[in-house]
Amino acid sequence: MKNRVDVRTLLSVYEKIKSQGKTIEFGSQLEDIKCTESPDGYSVSLSDDKVTLDINFHNTYHFHTMNEDPESVINQTTTEFHNNNEAQIQEFVHKLEEIDKNY
Repeated sequence: MKNRVDVRTLLSVYEKIKSQGKTIEFGSQLEDIKCTESPDGYSVSLSDDKVTLDINFHNTYHFHTMNEDPESVINQTTTEFHNNNEAQIQEFVHKLEEIDKNY
């Protein structure tokens, strides 16, 4: 991702979803964002239908998009693939910022 994300904000959003969202099978959900945590508590995930964000111990994070492999996307150049994924990530981060602001 081109822009760095503040891990404290991500964890704040996670806590808001966990405390104010509804309980789902493997975690909680607020609006269309779901949160889960590993059994050992060392990592948490935030996700929607297009993007998953894993936040790990020592404040590292990694975004995953629906189509991680550019070779699996037909009729799309590698540049278009990366731009599309970046747009999905930016939209996802915007949703997280809105939750942080509104709750």
